[in-house]
Amino acid sequence: MKYIRLIILKFKWRLVTFARKYGFNLKIAVNIPSAFITGSVGKTTTCCMLAAILAENGKVVGLSTTQGIYIGKEGIRVGDSSNCQFASRLLIDKRVQVGVFELARGGLLRQGIAFNGCDVGAVLNIYDNHLGLGGIHTREEMANVKSAVVKSARKMAVINADDPLCLAMRDQIFASNTCLVSMLSDNPVITDHMKAKGFVAFINNGKNPVINLYKGNALIGVIPATEIPASYSGLFRPALFNAMFATALAYGMGVEFNVIRNALRIFQSTEETNPGRMNVYEHLPFKVVITWADGTQALAELSRFIQCMNFSGKNYLMFCAMGNRPNQYIKDMGKSVAGFFYSLHLLRS
Repeated sequence: MKYIRLIILKFKWRLVTFARKYGFNLKIAVNIPSAFITGSVGKTTTCCMLAAILAENGKVVGLSTTQGIYIGKEGIRVGDSSNCQFASRLLIDKRVQVGVFELARGGLLRQGIAFNGCDVGAVLNIYDNHLGLGGIHTREEMANVKSAVVKSARKMAVINADDPLCLAMRDQIFASNTCLVSMLSDNPVITDHMKAKGFVAFINNGKNPVINLYKGNALIGVIPATEIPASYSGLFRPALFNAMFATALAYGMGVEFNVIRNALRIFQSTEETNPGRMNVYEHLPFKVVITWADGTQALAELSRFIQCMNFSGKNYLMFCAMGNRPNQYIKDMGKSVAGFFYSLHLLRS
């Protein structure tokens, strides 16, 4: 029966492809609660966090990311699966009760959104790490591609209030609710959205970071960074950013806040739960951190984390860049970490 469903799915994709060739925008129905997530960095970790929350809520989660395809803890496919064609494989498995789909730039350019919508959608950020690829040369053009995700949301669209290009997508949202996410509690856009009784998620601007989720002026709940292992008590800020998006998306899908909080208390970014993203190995005579950091912003956050952790002894960084990135982009990555490690050396000398 499973193979029959797979054959039907392949036929649907051929039909969709053929129809689009002649100007007909056919869609594949998503018959389970679903979340679409895109952005320049942080997509995969946000997807994994959201999947962990939904699993804590008692659901069998179908997850497709750049890491692969999973049903619960079972790996179905290894490798980049961050597009609608691979994500659709989860729709033919009767075990899957809810879907979390990472939709990356490449898939959006080639396929667009081939599904008939989602319950919640998020755009995390718009950076320049893919400019020059696929005919996209400006951040504005990239924002237009990624905006398709929040346009597809029916119940809630979640966007980065600290990124002007994400914020500009508000006028294109059709969802019943919009949640704005900010790393700054004093962001005036957040304040205005709260006055309009909208959803917001933000971090307290204090020594001890706390995630806050509000609906208007009504507090839904808080999660101290010290309770989120993936953030290393708030020292690794990108994990807090990802956790805010996962929190908002899960709440938009009807998950109670205490379930969200409990799931984030448990989730750790390990080789099993989130391979290649902030995996720390401490069983050696030295600590090793293996992660994905694409661009100067991501490397700056990683460098800040290393400084805050105050690792003893010498610190070494070995990194490589994707070969399809512009030369200046790669040079800027090198400059950002070289400057940091030189400053750290002077500080310890």
